Amino acid sequence: MLSFPASASAWRRDRERGQALVVLVVVLTALLAAGAMIIDGGNAMAEQRGTQNAADAAALAGAVVVAEKFGGQTLTDSDVVSAMDDAYTENGSQGNGSYYIDYNYNVVGTVGRGGSIPSEAGGIRAAGTRTFDTFLAGALGINSWTANASATAMAGALRSVCAATDGCGVMPVTFSIPITSCDGSGRPLRLGVDWPLVGLDVAKADTSGRYESIVPLCKNGPGGVGWLDMSCGNLRDSIEDPCNASFDIPAWLHTSGGDVNNVDSAVNSYDDQVILIPMFDSTCRDVPSTGLPADCTDPGSGDNLYYHIPRFAEFLLDRAYIQGDNNPECNQAPGSPLTGGNGGTSCFKGWFVRYIMQGKVGNFQACSDAGGSADCLHEPILGVQLVQ
Repeated sequence: MLSFPASASAWRRDRERGQALVVLVVVLTALLAAGAMIIDGGNAMAEQRGTQNAADAAALAGAVVVAEKFGGQTLTDSDVVSAMDDAYTENGSQGNGSYYIDYNYNVVGTVGRGGSIPSEAGGIRAAGTRTFDTFLAGALGINSWTANASATAMAGALRSVCAATDGCGVMPVTFSIPITSCDGSGRPLRLGVDWPLVGLDVAKADTSGRYESIVPLCKNGPGGVGWLDMSCGNLRDSIEDPCNASFDIPAWLHTSGGDVNNVDSAVNSYDDQVILIPMFDSTCRDVPSTGLPADCTDPGSGDNLYYHIPRFAEFLLDRAYIQGDNNPECNQAPGSPLTGGNGGTSCFKGWFVRYIMQGKVGNFQACSDAGGSADCLHEPILGVQLVQ
């Protein structure tokens, strides 16, 4: 049997309560959607950045394997897959289809197909994905979202790291890789291990000298430092007015015959500025015909040498002590490690802010075939570059 409100007024009250309930549901749904947009939308942006970082890391990891293959190692597609999978896992993502590409960015193979790395491959185009749970959006029936990202990295021969148009000035001093301590122990000092690599902002804010490095110039050390002829006039001229030229790495640079004890003020005019310092890994009396340090027949010592420069370091200069009688200054804070004895009478104090081992890369095979061309002066050094 049907029942009705006892009166018209009671019926209207029931109807109004029903309408209010509908309005409340609509309002709560709108508030929930707005909250989901703010909270889940912000989380989605963070997840997208993380997925992009994963794709970048995977592309670079794959390109490193391609570069190692150029260097003569016996590596296959499975090595590329393993390196990329590790990068994805470390960044909380998964691969979503990756490809080998040539230097014109054309696809020349699929990563994960097995077998050898395509001979035409010059890099990797990686795609990553990450699925994540939502927070408030789950109440609206949206329980998860997916972020996708892609990246491209190339492997090949490192080209210029400092173009003339960039106005880059290189100091005519070179440090060894690694630098050897002057305390008689022969202990190697390495960037990123004994000396920290810090950002420029951190270096400029380091008033206590916590991250400051003391780079010893060991007068009795085996080629710990060299002063270079940069073709800018004499040694002092090349410090006060550095060459605005490009540098292809690796390169052989000759020593300068200038008086290093007479350039202290010139070098220290760069205090609180970043200077670009060539780093050398070998010396030779004459440049080998192949350009390779391993083919040098006379590494030599003392003056009139060529230094092999495979990389550069950016150094925020605090103070240079290079007059040869600065043992006290080089053995006290700020900075570390102290130079010790055994001829440690000179040093540079400051912060290493970047170690340039990556740069613009070009076709490895073309660079190898070029021999002594202007574009590839010597046997190319391998590198990788994230390009997209």
